Amino acid sequence: MNPLKQRNFDPDTIEGEFNLVEMWNTFRAERIRAGFFAGIFASVMMLIFGMIYCAATGRDILAPMKIAALPFMGGAAMTYGMGPGLALGTVVFFILMIFLAIVYAHFTGVNDRKGLLGMGVTWGAFGWVFITNLMAPSFRGYLTADIPRGVMFFAWMVYGVSLCSVAWFDKVGYKETRKTRVYGKD
Repeated sequence: MNPLKQRNFDPDTIEGEFNLVEMWNTFRAERIRAGFFAGIFASVMMLIFGMIYCAATGRDILAPMKIAALPFMGGAAMTYGMGPGLALGTVVFFILMIFLAIVYAHFTGVNDRKGLLGMGVTWGAFGWVFITNLMAPSFRGYLTADIPRGVMFFAWMVYGVSLCSVAWFDKVGYKETRKTRVYGKD
């Protein structure tokens, strides 16, 4: 039986060299579903963190949900209160964050909490460096909105650590399918 087709295999028990590419090329629908729900959870945690920061500093409490609309609407997205930037920004934000969580769940094939925590912190740092500091400032609306990058670092860390919930969502999804699926059968 191929150990890569087992549910939560232990790479230390495999004889010979461990092939990450083979693991990454294995489609696992339960893991994708777990990443989807972990992405929703981690996104909500990130938004709550941003809203608490905005409330504490006297900014618009809905600003964290409007940031993702800046590339499309420019400065008009950050209009105080409810506006078109709120809906567009929230949709774009959740699409991006859920996509990143699905990729995270796919590449972290195990449910070891220590490993998921380390990878979550790395994933948060990756998001902060590449999305907040490199990609987003290339849009004029984001650059002129003066989004505090230091606070965004901690928001990304909240997101990354919250992605550890993929283990819980994976176990919940596994309970639903374990009676009908036999792992290791080709």
